[in-house]
Amino acid sequence: MVFLLVRGSLIDDAYITLSYARNLAEHLHWGLTEGRTANSATSPLNVLVLGAGAFVVRDPIWGLGLVFVLLTAAQGWGMSRLAEAARLGTVTVVLGVGMVLLSPLMLSVVGMEMALAAALLVWLTVAALDDRPALFGVLTALLVLTRLDLGVFPLVMLIAIGTMRRRAVRIVLVAAATAAPWFVFSWVALGALVPDTLVIKTVASAGWGPWEFGNGPRLYLDAYPTATRVTTLPVLLGLVALLAWPITRAWRRPRWTGLAPVAALGLGGVLHYAAYSLLAPPPYHWYYAPSVIALTVVAAVAAGTARRAGPRPGSSPESAHRATVPAKVWALAGALVLVLDVGYAAQRPVPWTQVPIMTNWATAEQYQEVGEALADRIGDEVVSSPGEIGTLAYYCRCDIVDLFSDRGTLQPFIDQREREAGPVMRRLLQLNFANLERQPAAEPTQAVVWVGGPDAEAAPWPVESNWRGPGAFDLVPVAP
Repeated sequence: MVFLLVRGSLIDDAYITLSYARNLAEHLHWGLTEGRTANSATSPLNVLVLGAGAFVVRDPIWGLGLVFVLLTAAQGWGMSRLAEAARLGTVTVVLGVGMVLLSPLMLSVVGMEMALAAALLVWLTVAALDDRPALFGVLTALLVLTRLDLGVFPLVMLIAIGTMRRRAVRIVLVAAATAAPWFVFSWVALGALVPDTLVIKTVASAGWGPWEFGNGPRLYLDAYPTATRVTTLPVLLGLVALLAWPITRAWRRPRWTGLAPVAALGLGGVLHYAAYSLLAPPPYHWYYAPSVIALTVVAAVAAGTARRAGPRPGSSPESAHRATVPAKVWALAGALVLVLDVGYAAQRPVPWTQVPIMTNWATAEQYQEVGEALADRIGDEVVSSPGEIGTLAYYCRCDIVDLFSDRGTLQPFIDQREREAGPVMRRLLQLNFANLERQPAAEPTQAVVWVGGPDAEAAPWPVESNWRGPGAFDLVPVAP
């Protein structure tokens, strides 16, 4: 039901992944467009999973639906295992899955790698609770292949949890063996160890003006106040529970013993947020999702501890009641957040044309119209994108180029990044791109451009979004 709700409003970056998945499923080709090899998919594992879904059902979008349902089911199974291993109530499972699934932020990034990340993070916590180092190592590798920055979560658990720390060598070896095949393939065949978004997102930061990851929440609070506040509520609950852990020495209390992996998951979410704030990339809204997922799971666990809050041996009924009341308050708070999530999603007009939080210049339906019209008008010509390429490339199936699809266009920015980097970063960049074959940039003969104001009235494709307002797209010739 959730996928049917969001299916027509997927964001442009989701279509970048879907284009990769379709090319993989149909042609065993790694690229945003059919004719050019690229390496701009931030999440290789998400592309592989969605490619498998597209191959099975012969349609990338319905393949995404299949994968989305299976990943949510996997997260639910993981939450059930977590609740069983930690002796938590069923409320943990219901709230853990419900608050993540129905978070306005998570509803806004369906098609991105965050549903995969949520399932893997839950199972990573289960592996730590069950003391299964081999599984922990495999999941560590899968998280890194989902997004490199997700490696902060297993790293925190490895440092913070004694049982994992004592098996660190085994975990690292298993993780390396699991991830190595992809990285070797990527380095040799795709010309880089890690995706090109390492450079692309640095270039893209100029378009955000004063906004970066650290002050980004204020930007979204101004643009989407209700969605941002509803997204933040379970995060605040998780933060309160996490802060209470050291302040009250919670590990000494029966209600909290054995939950160190959950606390480490929450700490990973905090450190992930802190690291991004220091790096100061653009405030793409899906960058906040790992922290939201982690702290939401912490909030769900805190809400499910009523079952653990029984009396200590020899204590009075009054003390047992005092121990149970705070846990019930947590459960009630979590239930209220879930009700708000459901209410927020239900009050929006159906079918959705735009997700609750988005930064695109047009709706998916409008981009589809432009893309299909381009397919008829440009034929075999090369056309440059207006700055958002995913949905246009998906529906045009033409030679549309920018930094995401043409590595020749990206090459000058790679060179610039290497020149501006310090000695250590420069060496790392040179190592990363050691096998990259230089190629000339594409030479488009036409360009898709966004126009606003009075000029938009004459453009053939009027568009509008909650983020950028009204405007239009036009196809113009490129001067030789």
